[in-house]
Amino acid sequence: MQITLPKSPQSARQCGAALVTTLLMVALITVTVTSMATKQQRTIQLAQNRQAQLQLRNLATAGEKFSMAVLRRDKQEKERSDSDSTEDFWAQSLPPVPIDGATIEGCVIDLGGKFNLNNLVDADGNPNNIEFEVFQRLLTALTIDSIKAAAVLDWIDSNIDVTGADGAEDDFYTGQTPSYRAANGPMVSPTELLLVKGFRVTDEGGLDDYDVLLPHISTLPDKTVINVNTASSAVLASLAPHMVAIADEVRVVDDEYWQEFPGCPEGGGLLDSLINAEDDGSGDAGNSDPVDPDGNVEEEDEGGLIYESDESIQQAFQNLENPDEGINEEIILGFKSDYYMTRVTVKRDDITLVQFTTLRRDNNGALEVIRRSRGGL
Repeated sequence: MQITLPKSPQSARQCGAALVTTLLMVALITVTVTSMATKQQRTIQLAQNRQAQLQLRNLATAGEKFSMAVLRRDKQEKERSDSDSTEDFWAQSLPPVPIDGATIEGCVIDLGGKFNLNNLVDADGNPNNIEFEVFQRLLTALTIDSIKAAAVLDWIDSNIDVTGADGAEDDFYTGQTPSYRAANGPMVSPTELLLVKGFRVTDEGGLDDYDVLLPHISTLPDKTVINVNTASSAVLASLAPHMVAIADEVRVVDDEYWQEFPGCPEGGGLLDSLINAEDDGSGDAGNSDPVDPDGNVEEEDEGGLIYESDESIQQAFQNLENPDEGINEEIILGFKSDYYMTRVTVKRDDITLVQFTTLRRDNNGALEVIRRSRGGL
């Protein structure tokens, strides 16, 4: 007969402590494994995100390079008397193209047809009264109060003197919340305008006026020529008082072409143009536009005229009622451009990357990147 002796209280306590310790170890191991799995999953996800972002950046760079190649080709082949207009290859938008699980689309936008805000001052930062009057007329053409031009000039000019009763310098901006100072130098991006009195989000009509003005302006580092082939009717109307009456008649492009800026213009199809163009060896693939006796290319369907000479511009833009009152000689007009902006949009799954690149093109077709930004102007 086997007799089992009862366990002592101390032995029972030891068994209970061992069980609790085992349970704690199991819980600790479970938490550790779960934490490691979560951390590993997060690391994998981050790696995938980095890979996707790297792919999007590489595709955006490729899109930029492609745009530069098209612009270089355009200059080297000197199509349509070396003029630049929306009839050129570079002006055709690239539709969404699938590449390795992502899509890429984009366009090239001519900046030469816009009013350069930095033209408001000369090389020394002093106000340019002629360009200031042009800017006032541009605001008026867009139904924006022209008094807002004074604050824009004060933001760019090198002095700290307020222009008239509607200008603004540091005394105004340091009183805002948060406070800041006027740049007193050239604008780098059109978005700087959102800091200027009259165009700020908190100002009456500020953001609305900014949205209306944005498609018609640029902020380029040099004094620029206005390309009349790509200028809107508002920009053309601002050139001189008599231009208000004839701007719609002499413009080349419809105003709707610029309304989506900084989005890509509607219409066009660069891939279709490149695929379907039949190169006849003349360097002007697929171009069958008629030429008038003065050497200007006429548009058959659009009903406009692509200016290809200074003489044709002067003839079309003169004041017929009073020939002695023309466009001020300081306002330089042209039929080609030196500055462009590329917009490349790349998408993959839920990730979207938008890249803007400002380019300068010289007479030989060489291109230089002036500014590059992602997400916005």
